[in-house]
Amino acid sequence: LAALRDTPTLVLGVASDILFPAWQQREIAQSLRLAGNRGVTHVELSEEMSLFGHDTFLLDLEHVGGNVRMFLN
Repeated sequence: LAALRDTPTLVLGVASDILFPAWQQREIAQSLRLAGNRGVTHVELSEEMSLFGHDTFLLDLEHVGGNVRMFLN
């Protein structure tokens, strides 16, 4: 994780994702912060916002795309 210390990083969790659960995304974000990355943005989409489970990242342009857009800007 030290290699990502100075790299802005978006960690996006989806509550309904059973392949990459939201709790794992929280742990990744926390681990990056503990490694000294001050540029971590962690977003977690709730059950109501993530109706497509793991496929949310492919199908939900509003919530996923909007968060990616904000991160990149």
